[in-house]
Amino acid sequence: MNGKIKAALLAGVLAVGSVATASADEIKLGASAPLTGPRALLGKYFKEGVDMAVEEINANGGVLGKKLSIAYEDDQADNPNAAITSMSKLMEVAKVPIVLGPHFSVAQLATMKNYCNGSLISITGASGVPVTDQGCNYVIRIRGNDNLQAKAVVAYALDHLKVSKIGIISINDDFGKGGAERVVAALKEKGLSPVANETHNAGDADFSAQLSSLQKAGAELVVMWTHDNESALIVRQTRQFGLPFKFAGSTSLSQPVFIELAGPTAEGVVSATDFLPANPDPNVKAFVEKFHKKYGAMPELYAATYYDGAILAAKAINDAGTTDAVKVREAFAKMDTQGVLGHYKCEANGDCNHQTNIVEIKNGQPSLLTVVKF
Repeated sequence: MNGKIKAALLAGVLAVGSVATASADEIKLGASAPLTGPRALLGKYFKEGVDMAVEEINANGGVLGKKLSIAYEDDQADNPNAAITSMSKLMEVAKVPIVLGPHFSVAQLATMKNYCNGSLISITGASGVPVTDQGCNYVIRIRGNDNLQAKAVVAYALDHLKVSKIGIISINDDFGKGGAERVVAALKEKGLSPVANETHNAGDADFSAQLSSLQKAGAELVVMWTHDNESALIVRQTRQFGLPFKFAGSTSLSQPVFIELAGPTAEGVVSATDFLPANPDPNVKAFVEKFHKKYGAMPELYAATYYDGAILAAKAINDAGTTDAVKVREAFAKMDTQGVLGHYKCEANGDCNHQTNIVEIKNGQPSLLTVVKF
């Protein structure tokens, strides 16, 4: 593991920000991100994307003629209790009209009951299907959901990888459960069923039992719907045991943490992802160039997602002419604009992004195979 990633995972990288309310000459938004804990590196990327967007917004006149600022709070990624505390601080102390995040589906589902009354809007990259399936009018999702991604992965596996015996392994949380259900549904549409459907808990380190079950079932391809760290361990252990499975799955399988931890065993892994730095799309290229110039590093999914999130938040407030959450939500309903991740046009349930990329890890980097639009 390189020094940067090790430092992020051990130290949390980021300090928790102030939740002071906005002054008269500024507009303050909130951000609920994993600033500490084992997924703190993701919070680092999240914050870099938001901070870069805020600089650009303020350089171009701010929001409603005022400076934009961000209050950061730590939700520790997939920790529902920490997410509830984070969102409570942003709602009750900072009194922000919009929060970027929480990102993890389990955190979204734990917190949305507190803002669905219109007290604020949450802009999220949480991809779990249930996130926008709860009747909450104040969640805006800016990534393709797991239903879209599962259909794209299954179609690619059948049409291009030419496999028919497909197994599943997923994390036992809202994200994993929802993703696995969507993979099963996508297979059913093709007249197939998974040969095995295994689960694991967050933080597990030994996957020998699940891998044994998948082997006995004759799986040719294993579709994974789990998080970066666990995904890497699963792939590494598969190769250590000499098992021949191919792997495909969720966005986790193309992220820097997965690639770093999986090392050479990541080669050939296929996934659906909303963001690819090597994408030749002009909007992606411009974002990558700006990010690299500012930070001296390549951006990844969290940076791109919450860069777009901040830009869209500012646009919605300017379009509404107010920070009132109800009116800002009405502005999102009318939005039709291009971003880094794709073209945003929001459905009534808050889903605003309707495309994904299929990528493969080649020479340690995700490489674009195809773009799927729905």
